Amino acid sequence: MRLAAVLAEALIKRGDIDYVVYLGPTRAVVNDARDTLETVLKRSLDGQLGAVGVTLTYHALTNRLASLKQLCLNANVFLIWDESHHASAPGGQVEAPNQWGMTLVVLERYVRFTLALSGTPWRTDGSCLPLLRYVEQTATPTDVEDKTASKSPRQRLIPDFVYTLKEAIQDSVCRYPHIELVDNRSIGLTRIHPRTGQKEARQYASIPQLLRHPGVHYAHIIRDDAPLSHLLTLGINRLSELRQHDPYAGGLMVAASIQHAEEITQRLENAHQSVCLVTSNDPTAHAQLKAFRCSQTAWIVSVGMVTEGVNLPRLRVCCYLSHVRTEQFFRQVLGRIIRRQNDRDTTCYLYALNEPSLRRFARRLADDLPDDLAYVTPVGNTDRPAEEHPRMTAAEREDAASATTVDDTDTHQEGSKEGAANADISVTFHATAHSNNANASIESDVAFSQAFYERLVALRLVD
Repeated sequence: MRLAAVLAEALIKRGDIDYVVYLGPTRAVVNDARDTLETVLKRSLDGQLGAVGVTLTYHALTNRLASLKQLCLNANVFLIWDESHHASAPGGQVEAPNQWGMTLVVLERYVRFTLALSGTPWRTDGSCLPLLRYVEQTATPTDVEDKTASKSPRQRLIPDFVYTLKEAIQDSVCRYPHIELVDNRSIGLTRIHPRTGQKEARQYASIPQLLRHPGVHYAHIIRDDAPLSHLLTLGINRLSELRQHDPYAGGLMVAASIQHAEEITQRLENAHQSVCLVTSNDPTAHAQLKAFRCSQTAWIVSVGMVTEGVNLPRLRVCCYLSHVRTEQFFRQVLGRIIRRQNDRDTTCYLYALNEPSLRRFARRLADDLPDDLAYVTPVGNTDRPAEEHPRMTAAEREDAASATTVDDTDTHQEGSKEGAANADISVTFHATAHSNNANASIESDVAFSQAFYERLVALRLVD
């Protein structure tokens, strides 16, 4: 956002523009952007007499469109369009954006300059983004399985400027992301066979192997006591270490639902951690976000309110416990902990389960605009996969075969539905005892963590 603010300042000083109009998806994002713009421009953006501009949500734009069009007719206006992936063109039709995008297209015809910003310039449904430049290219199959498919025309996004994560780390704008994926070497699954009624027991050597079982879902694992406790312990220990040197360092817990967030909050409080719970059910949520920014509270727990555009630079640790497994959401969550504050906070830490999709997303962080996500397919062509299933190598496809995507619904009922669907399955995480007896096993609660280990994702982001 500071880049946009500095650009606006330069355009004003050159006399190229008179006013700035900023658009963002949520009030929290808009408020953060307004603070940055007013700090750099040293003038108000409240839309009142004497202001240098106005900041609005996309939703509010419709009611202000007529007055903004009139302003553009009488002055030179610079439009900053933030989080541009929220205005989509369904089915690859650049000319057919959603309601927010349609209003934006109308306004853009009247402004002098437009700056579209996005850290994830793609849509999960494969839609185009309005006003952006796409070039038609022909898709070419890349592996043996895809060579049987016919070539199809697609449109590739061509950004005018890309500021890479590697550049941001080198410029001391972003922290280096240290990502650890938690796995387990000994997982037992017991179930009642639906036809014979007999009890069956199986062993798995990793979470990806376990997820290949049709009756086991990722959303079940992130709620299981053993992996949940282990992830929380890793996060607590890391944040405690950081707070010895920086008492303002904070951590983020991204939960799967409000009920899940409440459970995580209780666990953190039981571990004597200070916690701020922020959910859409709380009318004071935005006030709590603002208070957390300057407090010494250790943790903030949320489902989706702290995953996009919210500026909380003191966050340095994140435990990813959401059931959402799209590359866009994963990167947005990482973006909450990656912004640097000073010369000492060079690293941030993200902990998640070793689920195949999440592992693939982590490994691709160096790709600022992944090739498969830069493309959209025109209407009527179904060759373009959804983001949850991007083009993969044969090995990656095998790993991800069981990665069932769960609907991103923030409800209290989700857990009960899931439990009913898996009533005949029992999953236990256990470890082999560290003793001379190879057959001995540990049955206590401590044994749950002894089977877990962390896979460090190696990233090439520095020279």
